[in-house]
Amino acid sequence: MTSRQTPKKRDEGEGIESFAPALRRYFSKRAPAADVEDFVQEVFVRMQSRRSEIGIENLQGYLFTVAANVLKGARSSPHILPSNGEDSGEYSDGLTPERIVIARFDAARLVEAIENLSPRTREIFVAHRFEDMTYGAIASLYGISVSAVEKHIMAALRSLSATIGRGE
Repeated sequence: MTSRQTPKKRDEGEGIESFAPALRRYFSKRAPAADVEDFVQEVFVRMQSRRSEIGIENLQGYLFTVAANVLKGARSSPHILPSNGEDSGEYSDGLTPERIVIARFDAARLVEAIENLSPRTREIFVAHRFEDMTYGAIASLYGISVSAVEKHIMAALRSLSATIGRGE
């Protein structure tokens, strides 16, 4: 065997985490800073759920197509990200007794789903999502790599998505 080897074709599931910085840059130019990490994780969750369904020839192109769809979905939902910077002038809080009951039910299901995560994944997820800790801070706290933190967050999001019926 020579010292020069041909590179292996990249598997669609291999190393998608390596695109995280590029995805963060993509979203940071198009969305509020507070939503960037959530959008990046949503891309990873969608990629994970579709990995076995399709063969991806252009992983980077597909990732950014998914990212564009995540952003498009966020813009179409008025509670996540407005589609433009202007206020429509109309006020509608949309809170009806029915919506309140549904929201409480959904919140209870979400709490139950979080409680059903493995202890380590739950601790990492809560630290990031509810205590606003960065991946780096969590990695230092638990003595693990940032990549391991990302994997715990992805696992939590997949589990929560499946539990609350949001899976796509």
